[in-house]
Amino acid sequence: MTSLTVSIVNYKTPQLVIECINSLKRFAPRLASMRVIVVDNASADDSLALIGAAHSDVQLIDAGDNLGFAAGNNLALQDCESDYVLLLNSDALVDDGSLDHLLQVMQNNPQVGAVSARVVNADDGQDQDYPARFPSLLEMFRRALSGPQFPAHGQQDPVVMERLHGACMLIRSKLLNSVGLLDDGFFMYDEDVDWCVRARQQGWQLWLIPQARVLHHGGRSSGRSPSGRASSPTLSPTALRMRYELRRSRYRLYRKHRTGWELLLLKLCTDTAMLLACVRPALHYLTSQQRKEALALLQANLKIIALNPFDAEAP
Repeated sequence: MTSLTVSIVNYKTPQLVIECINSLKRFAPRLASMRVIVVDNASADDSLALIGAAHSDVQLIDAGDNLGFAAGNNLALQDCESDYVLLLNSDALVDDGSLDHLLQVMQNNPQVGAVSARVVNADDGQDQDYPARFPSLLEMFRRALSGPQFPAHGQQDPVVMERLHGACMLIRSKLLNSVGLLDDGFFMYDEDVDWCVRARQQGWQLWLIPQARVLHHGGRSSGRSPSGRASSPTLSPTALRMRYELRRSRYRLYRKHRTGWELLLLKLCTDTAMLLACVRPALHYLTSQQRKEALALLQANLKIIALNPFDAEAP
């Protein structure tokens, strides 16, 4: 029988992981036997104990440190012998029939290396922003002007994509031998884009399957709201670190797949945006009572400006 391994990385969200596994068991695939692996990125809470008590049949891995999304998943995938692997966010829930739908598409289309379900809001079922293309400078400007993308909207047939959403990505295991695991030089963000680029370079197709859905809370580990949804800005230490990691990952992505000139232009655009973003917190620091929060945001923006885009070893 076809086998499926589900990899979930946890960071201080044990209840969400438990709910995620509940959905996997409630809507378990009929086309494959399934095992679930949870990697805990040094949550420093009772995550492993709570998840293990709720689901004693799940394999738990203590990463020993906060390794990030890519390296955490790699711990689960490095010795995987299943036919398929599913990367699933800890704050995602699978919908009825979605796993079988994804598996059937893969089984019927050997040219397809990975597929993804449409990602919808867990609260209202509306489509979340699903970037469809590599984040080139032109594409980022286009998105800044036109807003979120919804490539599955109104579609019935699979949609060929340049990139898939790492919140839910079903991969043929044999690709992990040729394309390789996720690049753990990405702490968080763009590791899925990088993997998709490498897969497409080897001739594999990537499909978004509109009939399959995952419900996504979004941002519970990172402190960021789902892409495409407005929210009040947060100044938690985790959210500020993710602002930094997002830019650091984007520089790494460009070093790997774009020219030096494009990387320099990205640096210029990023620094300009960060300088403009310093104006408001600077005024708050001078004129309001929220000086501590304003200073934290200023420091976070300046830390991003200090990044050397050509330094592969930047912390």
